[in-house]
Order: sequence, then structure tokens, then C-alpha cells
Amino acid sequence: MPSAAPAAVANECRECCSFCDRVVHPAGCGGCPYLYSYDDEHTGSRYMGCLAKVFKVEIDVGLFGEAERTRHGFGAVKVTGTPRPQCLLSVERAYDGAGEPFACVNPDFLARPEPAAGAPDSFDLRDRL
Repeated sequence: MPSAAPAAVANECRECCSFCDRVVHPAGCGGCPYLYSYDDEHTGSRYMGCLAKVFKVEIDVGLFGEAERTRHGFGAVKVTGTPRPQCLLSVERAYDGAGEPFACVNPDFLARPEPAAGAPDSFDLRDRL
């Protein structure tokens, strides 16, 4: 029986020379029950991250806010886990090029991934207390 591909592999495509990655836009995470934040007592900075590990990085909230006030916004981070239905996703190509080596041979990768079987639709401990 074949095993499921690790989430990192499932969120990247290397079948052509474009090298595509599925990314999530943290600007769309506001109000998500998986978004957490904490204050680092050593630096005084506040960081935010994803409890569902859709992305592994922790983002400095102050720098995030500054970037969001610019014309370009904060941008996206690579998806490293299984995206939740509410995640704002897109696919980014590492290399643009012309010709057959850069032609997409995996158009299914551009579709939104299906949630894992048995994965809860939401996570809110207040419902269980």
C-alpha cells in the first residue's frame, strides 16, 4: 500500500523547469482559529504562527503590520502542511521561461488540495469546555 506524500512534497511541483510551490498569504489569516500569537519576553516582539502548521515560520507581528501598510503587502510563505479550507492559497513559479521545458505538465497541482480524510473542519476548544 503506497504511503501518502509528505506535506512539503505535496505542496511543491518539480515536474517541469518552472518549479512551482503552493503558498499561503498570512494577510488572509485574520480570524482563523488556528492563528496564534505570543510575546517574546526577551525581545519584546510579538510573533504569530499557525497551530495547524500550514506554514512553519513565525512572523514578527510588528514587521507584518508595517509590510501590510505598503503597496505590496507582506506577501506569501511556503505551505509546509495541509492547508485548511479557509486558507488563502496561490501557486508561485520560481522560474519563468519559454518553450517546452517550462510548459506545465501537472495542471492538477494548480487546483486547491483536498483536505485530509478525517481532518476536523474547525478547531475551537471553547466548544468542548
